Amino acid sequence: MRYIFKKEIPQFFVDEVEELEKTLEHKTARELFDSLKCKSQLLEYMLEKEQNGLCGYCEAQIKEQSKSHLEHIEPIKIDKKLVFDYQNLIVSCNGTCFNNDEKRLTCGHKKDTKGYKPNYTLFLNPTKVENIREYFKYDTRGNIGSSNLDKERSNETMRVLNLNDPCNRLPEERLKALVEFKKSIQKYKLKTQKSLKEIIKLLLDKENLAFISFLRFKYKHILSQGVQI
Repeated sequence: MRYIFKKEIPQFFVDEVEELEKTLEHKTARELFDSLKCKSQLLEYMLEKEQNGLCGYCEAQIKEQSKSHLEHIEPIKIDKKLVFDYQNLIVSCNGTCFNNDEKRLTCGHKKDTKGYKPNYTLFLNPTKVENIREYFKYDTRGNIGSSNLDKERSNETMRVLNLNDPCNRLPEERLKALVEFKKSIQKYKLKTQKSLKEIIKLLLDKENLAFISFLRFKYKHILSQGVQI
């Protein structure tokens, strides 16, 4: 998981929310959000401006809006004021990225299913925890695990998001992303005079590659050297 820096709230969202908040007392939280007409525009804005086209939880690349949704990090049924809290909104995939059916196996929809209710005092919020990457590590099979920073918090986050689900092939897809990244390094090397270390840092710093946190973990020994470009 990566930290998502929330940018300025888009004006189209502000304008519509001002109108909807007039009906706050007469609608449930879900009715309020369902009545929001700019959801598609908001999703596109957040995906492009804040998340580099990646799911806010598993970091799979989102290529179609229909494969994703606006996600309330903290549930709106707990507090109606969270419905239009921009800091509480990210784009999540539907948890069906790599499985062969439409069963929602991971990420936002999985978090909201029965039996996966998060402990929000432990759950790592990607819009609030700036060093969120430091809570996780990855093994040679592409599985995400807990670092020694705070295993209780990272384990809880992985539990409710189901980030190692083999049916959705997340570990397998992380390894595929690593193979593709290595190919990109070699292709870039043929076009530039830069060193391999410089190329790796340049590509990773763009933060727009699927499973970017996994890739940065695999090359952390290079990134930590502070290569100058």
